[in-house]
Amino acid sequence: MSGSHLRQSLQLFSGIGEKKEKQLFGVGVYDWSSLLAYQRAANDPLLPILSVLEDRYEQLQRELEEANFTFFSKELPSLEYWRLWQHFPERFCFLDIETTGISDSSVTTVVSLFQNETIRTFERGKDLEFLFDSIDPEDILVTYNGRRFDIPFLEREFHYKVKNPQLDLMNLLHSIGIKGGLKKSEIQLGLVRPEAIAGMDGREAPLLWFSYQQTNNKEALDKLIAYNREDTKNLKLVLEKTIDLLTENRLF
Repeated sequence: MSGSHLRQSLQLFSGIGEKKEKQLFGVGVYDWSSLLAYQRAANDPLLPILSVLEDRYEQLQRELEEANFTFFSKELPSLEYWRLWQHFPERFCFLDIETTGISDSSVTTVVSLFQNETIRTFERGKDLEFLFDSIDPEDILVTYNGRRFDIPFLEREFHYKVKNPQLDLMNLLHSIGIKGGLKKSEIQLGLVRPEAIAGMDGREAPLLWFSYQQTNNKEALDKLIAYNREDTKNLKLVLEKTIDLLTENRLF
């Protein structure tokens, strides 16, 4: 990776949204410094005046030098949280859940968190109730389709409002034209799963849980946990591959 992904975010300046940022990228303005140089030369009426940009530049420089993660997580649009990975990887908490289904009566069976190269798995009937005690409320939760499924599902079951910043990799992948679900996205990104669980999908997860519950089939539980943990760890690989595509092809 070349350069600072945070310094290449022009949306951190007031008055610059996604559309204007892309226009600026198109004329070779790729970071905070080149934005100031451009405005000195062009005096673009669609941008804040130079003195305002300079004040913001100094603030952003200061916050980055002080490694102020919370400042940037609050200032960046959620789809741009990937820019924080280069500077604050320890603040990314990858999360994936398994459930008994998608109806209102369905429940969570297994949840895994992957952060700082450490995987933690929480199991229903064992330690699932301690899940949110293990998540720093300011860390970024990274999911695939979590905004529409994982997080609302957990909120309903736990009667708890998740306030963490969230990066949904499905939305990020869609923004660069990669669609088709997590497994198909992994294939498009060149990721290969272990053979033992490569053919498994989410439809099998409830069956494994029911088998464990009804017959105490520990092998079924182990397979479910292995599948869930693999999903969770792969979210990190998906994020890294997506960032590589974004930076190599100037898609940001």
